[in-house]
Amino acid sequence: MTQQQHGDTEARLAGFEVRLQAGFEWANAHGREILVGIAVFVLAGAVVAGVWEFRARGRAGAEAELARIEARYTQAMGATTSEAFIPEPANVEQATKAREAALAELDAFIAAQGSSDAAKVASLRAAEIEVDLGRLGDADKRLEALAAAYDETDARRAVALRLRGYVLDQGGDPLAAAEVYESGARIQAYPPAVLLWVAAGDCFARAGQPARAIGSYRQALSAASDVAEEEGVIARMAIEQAKLDRLPAEGGSASGSDK
Repeated sequence: MTQQQHGDTEARLAGFEVRLQAGFEWANAHGREILVGIAVFVLAGAVVAGVWEFRARGRAGAEAELARIEARYTQAMGATTSEAFIPEPANVEQATKAREAALAELDAFIAAQGSSDAAKVASLRAAEIEVDLGRLGDADKRLEALAAAYDETDARRAVALRLRGYVLDQGGDPLAAAEVYESGARIQAYPPAVLLWVAAGDCFARAGQPARAIGSYRQALSAASDVAEEEGVIARMAIEQAKLDRLPAEGGSASGSDK
């Protein structure tokens, strides 16, 4: 798999995760609202219940519009809606036009939706497309704002940070990427946090900070040892430890390389 294909897969997996997580979050957040809506209906009649139904329809309408945007994008890329991942068209111009059209639609949708959950999902999807277009700076700004819009304990924030870490790494700043990955990994509500610890360790290693890399790998082992071992974390730790062990003989210092 090429680096671009890997990036596409990572981005679309992140998009799938945020849609799935948004569904769980909506159910949890609005469970009380549903019960209150029923009680108010009994006490005050159909008027208040009608207002609640209008709001629910508004959410459903936003989700349906997002689905239509995605469907148009999929078709423009020459794929079918039944495919799990959108394959890259052989025609580069076709892919670029499809992405630019989808990005314009998403930006219009975000502007209309304001700070709603639907707008946040659309922002993540727009960032994915900006990555595919090579607009890493635009994607980084969008993802930074999106991560800040979520509570620090929200799993959806971890999804945004995961994609932002990838963007920063692809942009040639592995140290900043590592620190963003770490921020996402610390969100306990995010199930695959172990993968963010591994990514952080890899980025610290590329940034020439072996001690911090080992620290992140240890966190990965602590979070989910079986997954971390499958990712080859123990071998990576050994490589970084060997770097540390060589530093005194080479006239360097471990602390100097990990500031």
